[in-house]
Amino acid sequence: MERENPSSEMLSESELQNHLEEKEKGEKVGIFRANNNFLLRELAGEAVLVPVGEAGVFENTVISLNETCCFLWKLFQAPHTAQEAVAEARKEYSDPDGTMEQGINDFIKEYVNYGLLKEE
Repeated sequence: MERENPSSEMLSESELQNHLEEKEKGEKVGIFRANNNFLLRELAGEAVLVPVGEAGVFENTVISLNETCCFLWKLFQAPHTAQEAVAEARKEYSDPDGTMEQGINDFIKEYVNYGLLKEE
């Protein structure tokens, strides 16, 4: 499951428009991006984050990612809102029990808390 151009630096026209519309409604919109002090690598067939530079408590740690977390990590190489992440994930995964949005929000909260994602 590879995305074309996962490291794009800019929001697309529609993503930017969605963001501006949410801002106009007065909604607080967080835009998140992966912390560039962590690199995604494949190690023994497993996706892992390897800390480089200032990685805080993770300096001597390798973080294993499951398939969904790997997808989200690649997505957040470019700035995205939580809503955009949910929309992209729905293109790739089914959500029969309706928990995808909450799971992605939990991912963002946890990764921001540990400094793996940064709010822009």
